[in-house]
Amino acid sequence: MSEDQQSYDRDEAALARLVAAVGPRQQPSAAATTEVRAAVEAEWRRTIDARQQRWRFPAWAMAAGFAVAAVGAWLARPLYLPEAATVATLTRVVGDVEASSGDGRWERLENGAGVKSGDMLRTGRDGRAAIALSSGVLLRLDTGTQLALNDFDEAALTRGAVYLDSGAGTGALGAQFVIDTPAGDVRHLGTQYEVRLDGSVLQVGVREGRVEVSGGHGAAIAEAGQLLTVSGSGQVTRSALAPNASAWDWVNGITPPFSIDGRTVDEFLSWAGRETGRTVEYASPEAARQARSVTLNGTVEGLSPEGALAAVLATTSLEPTVADDRIRIVKRGDGAR
Repeated sequence: MSEDQQSYDRDEAALARLVAAVGPRQQPSAAATTEVRAAVEAEWRRTIDARQQRWRFPAWAMAAGFAVAAVGAWLARPLYLPEAATVATLTRVVGDVEASSGDGRWERLENGAGVKSGDMLRTGRDGRAAIALSSGVLLRLDTGTQLALNDFDEAALTRGAVYLDSGAGTGALGAQFVIDTPAGDVRHLGTQYEVRLDGSVLQVGVREGRVEVSGGHGAAIAEAGQLLTVSGSGQVTRSALAPNASAWDWVNGITPPFSIDGRTVDEFLSWAGRETGRTVEYASPEAARQARSVTLNGTVEGLSPEGALAAVLATTSLEPTVADDRIRIVKRGDGAR
């Protein structure tokens, strides 16, 4: 037997003698056993809860991380503001006409230029412009005019004069068009009128239809053939203004282009009558028949309505006689005047 084995046997014998001397262990009481079990269970639950909290936090942190990332991505995205809509087009420009989008810079405009909602327009001492709105309403600006085109149905006049023509007959959009001025708002109930602002004095001339002017003076209606004036103190006066008066000459000088291609002479004469503020009448049934049956070709661009009238009818068998308030059409050689 080796020395190590002899030593191990001696230790085992000594341990056996010690256990025999101590005797059997005393068992704990039932109360102590219950107390120990409760303490162990409580510690077990704290351990489990701690583990669950450690799992909950990463899940919450992950959700928060996604939220922060999403907000960060939203804030970091390029800010695209919707561009102002084009609400009108310049159909004719004479002289100096400019536009500004509100940034303090003015850009010279040419025929065909678009006008966006919110643009400010101004004409120089030699400038005039004809504007076609997307709603079908036609505007003309006189010299020395400044007008903001707020939308297709609203404009603000700060100086000068603007002429509105919504076409023969009042359309729904045309009936809603409003021109704001410091002296009052002008809403048309008809089709052709001029709004002129000279300092604090507002003048509204009605060529066709009716116009409502409202402001600090209350509301007033101007009828066709009337000039309504609102003074700086709010006093309203009316005077006569014939549809063919010289006050409309500037309007005729900036007439928008009118295409005669494929149109009858009768259609052309209706346009010329409205543009000059005159009624068209035929001297005989034959003259009327000729006007409705003859189709035109070519262009009258650059001509005034009076010049276009003479040029076009010179190519037909019809002849015009222009009186104060009417255009009388006769057939050459029939002797009717």
